[in-house]
Amino acid sequence: KYAFVGLPLAEFIPGGSINRDNIGVGRLCLVDKSLPADSYVQGVVILTSRAKALASWLAGTEVAGVKADLRKRELVMETDIDNQYLMAKLDDDQRREAANYEEGKDALNGLHFISVQTDENNDPAGFWLLREIPENL
Repeated sequence: KYAFVGLPLAEFIPGGSINRDNIGVGRLCLVDKSLPADSYVQGVVILTSRAKALASWLAGTEVAGVKADLRKRELVMETDIDNQYLMAKLDDDQRREAANYEEGKDALNGLHFISVQTDENNDPAGFWLLREIPENL
């Protein structure tokens, strides 16, 4: 299972509740200080009973990000230089959520996150705060 979620940008800056001590495996990119402090960072939470195994596997790759291809109706994780993994096919409701996710990423210069958890009540087994690099660079 997965869900599109948003977390306050303030959670990722010094003094916020998300830091290297509570993300499990993964990494946190630097947050641009010029971004509006009241913004929400969009992300994908993956809920699985095998959260530790999935997070460990992802930690062995270079996670680049998650993209929603609205035209193809697909949610795709990009890793390493040229690997892509189909995470889900999107129905109409999921496609609308994915469009909001992509708009939120664009508003924060590509900043987004991936969290891997056993359920919504537990700390993540893995967490990646990422910045998507524009394709035209």
